[in-house]
Amino acid sequence: MVEAAMRILDRSPGSQLSLRTVAKEAGVAAPSLYRQFDDASAMLSEVERECWRQLGLEMSAAAEQVQEEPPLSRLQEQLGAYVRYAMQRPSRYQLLFATQLSGDTDVDGPVRPAYRPVFETIESHALLGGKLPTADTASSAILTISLAHGRIALAHLAPARPGNSAPLVEGFIRETLGRLFAD
Repeated sequence: MVEAAMRILDRSPGSQLSLRTVAKEAGVAAPSLYRQFDDASAMLSEVERECWRQLGLEMSAAAEQVQEEPPLSRLQEQLGAYVRYAMQRPSRYQLLFATQLSGDTDVDGPVRPAYRPVFETIESHALLGGKLPTADTASSAILTISLAHGRIALAHLAPARPGNSAPLVEGFIRETLGRLFAD
């Protein structure tokens, strides 16, 4: 059912997900969804968790490509994957910030698959004597994620504006991270 919901989001950005529309997409009767989910909100929470998990996997896979490189290179790869996910799947990305997950939303909560590796990479950078753009690792991670999220949001608001293509947004993030964390 979660995959059916994500297909709807990918095909029709901005569409409202309901148990009925997801059931139709999945080819099952709507009442059968109530065996899995109490209501549409429970379904959305599960879709959101799956999106965070997928985003985290993509970020980890990108970082593994440069595992032997300095932490800054890994950070740039992680955030590059973050940007690509957001730009290629805008409805999924927007869902991540449109609903309120139950439970914690810090780096140890539902956002962990995407945010925890960023924190750990920045921590590695600092342990190796690398410069941080803020006073500590946690606030540097928040700054990093906020930078990417803000730039993505601007691109989503005006996708036709020059500079808002996925490659240019990713290039901006990579360059800015290089400047923020350079020694």
